[in-house]
Amino acid sequence: MKWLVAEGMADKDLLRKSPPRPPEDRLMTLVAGIHSSNPELTLREIASQLERLHERTPRGGTKWASSSVKNLIDRAKRTGLLEVA
Repeated sequence: MKWLVAEGMADKDLLRKSPPRPPEDRLMTLVAGIHSSNPELTLREIASQLERLHERTPRGGTKWASSSVKNLIDRAKRTGLLEVA
């Protein structure tokens, strides 16, 4: 790419660093929905439900950890999707 820019065949803006990706809100919304529909579910039960739905973890894995579910629930509370108990 640098060669193309040097030769004037490509725009120099192509060499700029891309902006960071926004956090994945779809998973947070999904977990918040599961949690609000049945607040009695444990973190492990929510994780099992996500695995049954074939939802990938934020890092792309197939096995959900309770801590990942807790992080998404905490984020949903901070953004106002869930009430803070």
